[in-house]
Amino acid sequence: MIKIILVDDHQIVLDGLKALLSTAEELEIIGEAQNGLILLHQLKTLKPDLVLLDIGMPVMNGIEAATKIKSKYPKVKIIILSTYAEKAKIKKMLTIGVDGYILKDSDKESLLNAIKTVTSSDQKYYDHRVTDVIMNSYQPKKVDTQISRLTKRELEITKLIATGKTTKEIAEELFISPLTVDTHRKNIFSKLGINKTVHLIRYAIREGLIN
Repeated sequence: MIKIILVDDHQIVLDGLKALLSTAEELEIIGEAQNGLILLHQLKTLKPDLVLLDIGMPVMNGIEAATKIKSKYPKVKIIILSTYAEKAKIKKMLTIGVDGYILKDSDKESLLNAIKTVTSSDQKYYDHRVTDVIMNSYQPKKVDTQISRLTKRELEITKLIATGKTTKEIAEELFISPLTVDTHRKNIFSKLGINKTVHLIRYAIREGLIN
């Protein structure tokens, strides 16, 4: 059973999410909050697997709440569910290390897929429109010594990983096998001195591979 807390400052949104998610037997809504401060109080006693988090809220917004959750409760997964598809907000959330980012006009299947993806693995899940914003904002930048060690293919795969593409999606896009993608991933991690995808995302943002 996947335990979820819903966070949004509009009651109609909370009610709609509860109605939608209640149809999935493997999901359990254990709490709801109207802002980040209420959420943090709930996290002292509730033990969710996942928080569905809005960005624009009074008292404490989603950016501040996500930062505190990742610091105090690193095992809790966070999916941003927002109307915002702005580069600055997306970049900020990726830097914080949220596990997913989808837009509020997404369909039920996309939301359920996002929930299952981030709670069953270390994979990230980004709405394709969020990925498009990240990809379109790419600007080449003078690379540091570590990045210069990467081959052209490794740089390409680094950018795709950082935008939330799964191994299967990368393999299909580049017409290579998933095993080859995994081999490149291991080489990239080794050359950059990292061991987690979230670290790669932060590194790519910091170094201008994605902007």
